[in-house]
Amino acid sequence: MAALAAWMSPAAAETLCKGDERVVFSCSAAARIASICASSDLSRTQGYMQYRFGRQGNLELVYPEAPTPPGDVFQSGFLMFSGGGGAWLRFHKGSFAYTIFSATGKWGVGGAAMDVAGVAVRNDGKDLAGVSCRGGVPEGEFGPDYFEQIGLKVSDDPDGFEIPASFMPK
Repeated sequence: MAALAAWMSPAAAETLCKGDERVVFSCSAAARIASICASSDLSRTQGYMQYRFGRQGNLELVYPEAPTPPGDVFQSGFLMFSGGGGAWLRFHKGSFAYTIFSATGKWGVGGAAMDVAGVAVRNDGKDLAGVSCRGGVPEGEFGPDYFEQIGLKVSDDPDGFEIPASFMPK
């Protein structure tokens, strides 16, 4: 599991992060971009991390609104699959839960390895929307090594996270 960040695509993805910020996660999703951006000094004791969704110059959601240490607003977790694994971050805004994830598993044709990534949105515990990343795995430092480095605790939610069926290949 420690090598999840190693399978992140080296290709430059569109991002809503500023030039002086670290890209933790960024992917194109339809006509919008989903990004998690961190200050370049982010560590266990300083810095911030924010989720941003929308278009360049037209952000539809920024969370948290003010730069905040990630341990105060995000939960992390890991996924384990035969032939793969993944990671996720979650935050709550009112009755909505946003889970940003990236995973690889044997979901392709004939059991071939395949990547899935995106943002799953739930409202009052019910699946509401799913935003799939285009072009495979998102850019960024998303994964357990980075989560540990910045001091994110693994969620103790007994339900954890299960990738909604809408993200899986048909």
